Amino acid sequence: MAEVSVITPAYNSASVIERNIRSVGTQSLAAKEHIIIDDGSVDDTVLIAEGLRREFPNLRVIRQTHGGAAKARNAGIAAASGRFVAFLDSDDVWTEHKLEKQIGFMVANDVSFSYGDYDAVDATTGTVLGRYKAPQQLTYADFLRGCPIGCLTVAFDQTMLGKKFMPDVRRGQDWGFWLELTRDGTVAQRYPGCHARYHRAVDSLSSAKIGVLVDIYRIYREQERIGPVRTLFYLLLHVISALTKRPVRYND
Repeated sequence: MAEVSVITPAYNSASVIERNIRSVGTQSLAAKEHIIIDDGSVDDTVLIAEGLRREFPNLRVIRQTHGGAAKARNAGIAAASGRFVAFLDSDDVWTEHKLEKQIGFMVANDVSFSYGDYDAVDATTGTVLGRYKAPQQLTYADFLRGCPIGCLTVAFDQTMLGKKFMPDVRRGQDWGFWLELTRDGTVAQRYPGCHARYHRAVDSLSSAKIGVLVDIYRIYREQERIGPVRTLFYLLLHVISALTKRPVRYND
């Protein structure tokens, strides 16, 4: 068993939560705990998760009033007792060797923050759209310019980096957290292989995308304490990074 706490925020995830739980529960390197944070669901998410606890005894379910992904993930981080913390949203899955490959890489190379490649899957049809390929390593300066990694691939070492939490914004809190983890000079490293599948829904509305920009601006200004002119410069780089981030199709 690995000293890993897997954190899954869930909101009205009844249609996908069992698939998620099974992808964690059948890992070749078992997690210490899989913490489901139910963020005020009004469907059968909790009922399904609780029903799987006998089959997967490392499963924990925490319930809270609806507050968004940041509050849910932070509740999971607060409860996490493992040396390593890994994130997996309720609609996403891992291949069976994900934790074995990632944690093995981190321990062997003394890495405190790692991430990896992941496949994009059409959430409606299940068709694999392509692969997001991550850089070999990333620093704080790199993250200031954008977020080229997926949260579903990330794990960090609480023993080395401490108990840290995501900024309390509705969107972009994972990227804000990567800034928090690397601000002291920590270099994030890519682990080998592709062991995660991100289920991509239809593109968000323009109003939601504007909301993302507002939250990203807040993180630059309030968390990182960057001046307004530099913030606008980094915001432009962030937008360019997001617009050019595309999965590589297998026939390209």
